[in-house]
Amino acid sequence: MKNYIYLDNAATTKASSQAIAALNRYSDAMYYNPSASYAPALEVKRALSEASQTLASLLGASKEEIIFTSCATESNNYAFECGIKNKKGNVVVSATEHASVYESALRLKNKGFEVRFVAPNSDGTITPQNILPYIDSNTAFVSVIHCSNETGAVNDISAISSTVKKISPKAVIHSDGVQAFCKIPVNVSKLGVDLYSVSAHKVGGLKGVGALYVKKGFNMQPFIVGGGQQNNRRSGTENVCGIIGFAESAKACRKKAENFNGKFFRDIFIETLKGNADFIVNGNKENSGYILSLSFRGLRGEIISHLMEDRGVLIGLGSACSTHIRTNRVLDAMGVEKAYSNGSVRISFSPDNTEQEIRYAANALKEAVCELNEKMKG
Repeated sequence: MKNYIYLDNAATTKASSQAIAALNRYSDAMYYNPSASYAPALEVKRALSEASQTLASLLGASKEEIIFTSCATESNNYAFECGIKNKKGNVVVSATEHASVYESALRLKNKGFEVRFVAPNSDGTITPQNILPYIDSNTAFVSVIHCSNETGAVNDISAISSTVKKISPKAVIHSDGVQAFCKIPVNVSKLGVDLYSVSAHKVGGLKGVGALYVKKGFNMQPFIVGGGQQNNRRSGTENVCGIIGFAESAKACRKKAENFNGKFFRDIFIETLKGNADFIVNGNKENSGYILSLSFRGLRGEIISHLMEDRGVLIGLGSACSTHIRTNRVLDAMGVEKAYSNGSVRISFSPDNTEQEIRYAANALKEAVCELNEKMKG
């Protein structure tokens, strides 16, 4: 197989050595069901408890507040299906959410809920000022993404939570933290959230594992019922190797993030393209540093992506969960002109990427765009 420079880390990351080790150990030597009562199974159960503690520590939570799921999409669906206490209250959701949140909100709307979508600023951020006109004393549930999966824009969830609680003290606050977790500082207590979703495969873990933080004292009915695993909060035999690998990978990812300067990589792309392409950067410079969203006037993102693949570089078009949709809902909400948004690509970095790779990729993108522009002139 061809060796590619991989710059679509917001879609998924390479499984870490810790994740592979957990997969091997808990699929082979320690394959026991943690619900069984014999000694080897109890050892597996203890390992799951330790994984819960590790993940909780990274979130600033306690292990009793962590529910493991099959993915962040399930976590987000769980939050919307079981997290709303006031069934007659209104629901406020940002227009920049991941598809799993946005579609969950639309499903509530179809069930008769009053759902209010908050438009972002032109840089993709959602601020308390954006939220204020949409909330009132009857607001029951608010969901705002922590870090945009499209642009890397980081929202001040703490300030948003504080603003909402002052107007509607009983409102439930949820945040999709998939692109924030282990990349920027996350402490759920300081964020003021009741519910927070994370994913394993965005931090070096295996696909098929996620988690939902549920604040202590928050009565959350189970989304999946059955054998009563995870203290009756999410039934189904636990994905042992995935969960343990998730915790260990997250710990390693957080450590790497401490010495990672993704904004340096972003600047290399931007400086390389300046004067060589008609493009805009979607979002502002104060984003997570892991995502760069670019839009090229008059071009098609899909064609740019294919030309980059021909040059040995893999980049994305946006959320991998919505690539079958031709328009980009988030960029539309930000007010990006169609002449640009149709030519959008998403470049997302990893601490494992090297400066040499980034410089090669940036020049490859410049060449691809120049090639397309020349063809259009002809």
